[in-house]
Amino acid sequence: MIESLSQDVRYGLRVFLSKPGFTVVAVITLALGIGASTAIFSVVNGVLLKPLPYREPQRLVQFWETNPPKGWTEAVVAPANFFDWQAQSGSFEEMGAYIGSDTRSAGITGLQMTGNGPPVLVKALYVTGNVFSVLGADAALGRTLTSDETWAGHEKVAVLSNGIWKRRFGSDPDIIGKKIQLDGSAVEVVGIMPAGFYFPSQEAELWIPMGWNQTRLAQVRRPHFLRVIGRLKTGVSIEQAQSEMTGIAERLEQQYPRTNTQMGVGLGPMLEWIVSDTRTVLLTFLAAVAFLLLIACANVANLMLVRAAGRTREIALRVALGASRFRIARQLLIESVILSLIGGGLGVMLAAWGTDILLGINPDNIPRLGEISINPPVLGFALVVSILTSLIFGLAPALGSSNPDLSTMLKEGGQKGTVSHGGKLRSVLVASEVALSCILVIGAGLVVKSFIRLQQVDPGFQPDHLLTFKISLRGKKYSEAAQSNAFFNSLEQKVRSLAGVQGFALVTRLPLKGYPWTSDFTIEGRSPEEFGKEVRHKEITPDYFETLGIPMIAGRKFDESDGPNSVPVVIVNEALARMHFQSEDPIGKRLKFSKPTEDDTWNTIVGVVKDTKQDGLRKAPRPEIFQPLLQNPQSDMMLAVRTAVTPASLLPAMNEQIHALDPDLALSEIATGEQLIHASLGGDRFAMFLLSLFAGAALLLAAVGIYGVMSYSVAQRTHEMGLRMALGAQARDVVGLVVRGGLKVSLSGVSVGVVAAYGLTRLIERLLFGVSATDPVTFVFVSLMLVGVALVACFIPARRSSRVDPMVALRYE
Repeated sequence: MIESLSQDVRYGLRVFLSKPGFTVVAVITLALGIGASTAIFSVVNGVLLKPLPYREPQRLVQFWETNPPKGWTEAVVAPANFFDWQAQSGSFEEMGAYIGSDTRSAGITGLQMTGNGPPVLVKALYVTGNVFSVLGADAALGRTLTSDETWAGHEKVAVLSNGIWKRRFGSDPDIIGKKIQLDGSAVEVVGIMPAGFYFPSQEAELWIPMGWNQTRLAQVRRPHFLRVIGRLKTGVSIEQAQSEMTGIAERLEQQYPRTNTQMGVGLGPMLEWIVSDTRTVLLTFLAAVAFLLLIACANVANLMLVRAAGRTREIALRVALGASRFRIARQLLIESVILSLIGGGLGVMLAAWGTDILLGINPDNIPRLGEISINPPVLGFALVVSILTSLIFGLAPALGSSNPDLSTMLKEGGQKGTVSHGGKLRSVLVASEVALSCILVIGAGLVVKSFIRLQQVDPGFQPDHLLTFKISLRGKKYSEAAQSNAFFNSLEQKVRSLAGVQGFALVTRLPLKGYPWTSDFTIEGRSPEEFGKEVRHKEITPDYFETLGIPMIAGRKFDESDGPNSVPVVIVNEALARMHFQSEDPIGKRLKFSKPTEDDTWNTIVGVVKDTKQDGLRKAPRPEIFQPLLQNPQSDMMLAVRTAVTPASLLPAMNEQIHALDPDLALSEIATGEQLIHASLGGDRFAMFLLSLFAGAALLLAAVGIYGVMSYSVAQRTHEMGLRMALGAQARDVVGLVVRGGLKVSLSGVSVGVVAAYGLTRLIERLLFGVSATDPVTFVFVSLMLVGVALVACFIPARRSSRVDPMVALRYE
């Protein structure tokens, strides 16, 4: 058996070497399909399938709070609720927490690291000391944090990621036990985490205990700012844990009605929490690439059928000499496997290259990208796909050729210019290619149209000639508001003095960057039951709106008189004015950042400003309130500078001015206005790029498939065409005959594809913006484009057939 198989393999290789044109086309087609499939599977494996890098990750869960009246579905947790969960729950070995936000991104903060090189802003995460114990993660060097270190009164310590240890400290093992400077304070390094560890995302570079007063924090049921994780006890299911936590939430609601009314708790697998937003997108890509692989298989199957039709005499002679049906089928299947394995090997190389491109695009909305690689599971996938594709495209030719009509094959094998067997099957395969291509191209067309619509959305500000970056003032020298205000005033004077600067402003959060903190607010004179929920608020300097090009709708902007000793004032956006004032004029009305029954400072509304996009271009602006920075000082601020020159050209000069004021400060989150827009479209651009790439490849393969079938058909019908022309047929008649045959196949494929796309495109509605999943313009345009491609693919062989010399054709054997 081994010798026989070896003989089949050697013979198959000789056959492919003798037909290099066929072999190259088939291998490239398979490499394209297998390579694309492998590249996307590497992403799906790294993001969705690969376990988290923690001990027994299936037992890790993520918690969140819910509150239907507030619209909270997966909200951050109040510290006091977290402590009660810890004390009352019996389903978990441990619970830990870290400072979070209202999104899946962690509440990572920038800390100024000085010493061991130039100042740099490092990304730190404040955690409870037992977080590493909950995760089941040990340090590679030193130790992790302890539970006692969570609270005030202990020495300041930190655990470093492997990445920052290498970059900043040159992998020096003696850093353990030494102190580093963070925000002007000495912090002891107690541990280095192993390479590949991250929590909660790869953005975090070091972890620091919260260092808060435990007794005071245990009373805080507002605000909500913690993310909570837990490790289930052995044998406890998520459903059991959820039931217990629901009971705890109900008891807390009875005990604390003022803060916990309708406050529920949810939990789910930690992996699901991290990847849930991207699951639909990645599975869409996997489905699209599966279509592409099927198109490639159909194309190669057609090539194999054509090749089998040309080997009729060989197969007939083999059968006549005693070869069994199984022996013939095995030979042809082995040839298919050889072809597929060669294509799969080249496909893996293409996948490695494609994966690097995907990582280079680096969309922010896809987590765990750093875990994507061509690893053994991915190589196993490529091998399985290669074998399966060989069966898909090789089975029909093998079975069809292994049971021949010996008499007919010996006759037809010696003839040229006749129509060979398998014509109907080839037509079905081409129609299938066209149908699958139609589905892919329509889906890509919808996503492209959606992306174009997104690019046309008004962000609410003028992004051109705008430079932005972040400065964090930390440590003892900025412990008082007056100190940070003095720094920002000096910085404004220095920056405004630079040539090319037209405007300067400070804001706590830029448009398109979201915002982690929200508040309730009450409008003076409204009933106690009527108050605003989830309002966003920003602190700004007077020239903020002018610098960003945001128009005032009514009232006035802030000025220098709006200081700490003047009447508290605010400016609201259009969304808040529409929602809460409707036909009323909001100017002169007063509001406070609390519920009606709570005491707080009243702020007078002095202006209404145009809405700006806050959470990306897709989402509608939410109610937003702006306060003067002088009335509510902050230490972490974004700087926005309007320039008359290329924004990036001013960065060195501004960096110099900042270091002249404080040499220990480092800039972070540097971006132009155009880069802010570009970053906000990262996920949509990623989807558009991939689907368009797959659709383009599908269209090319469909065109090649149609061309190949029509070329073969014309070659087989040479005698017929010559006879028709000898009997008086014109060249246009012959061209029309060939083109009609090709169009018939193509139109049937387009019809099936449009019907299938009408149902399947509804699955990608989440990827669309401003476009219906059944957009008729896209469906019609793609259908016409495919028909046009089919016309071109048919016309070339049709034109060749019209040039047949009748005498030559009639003498053709």
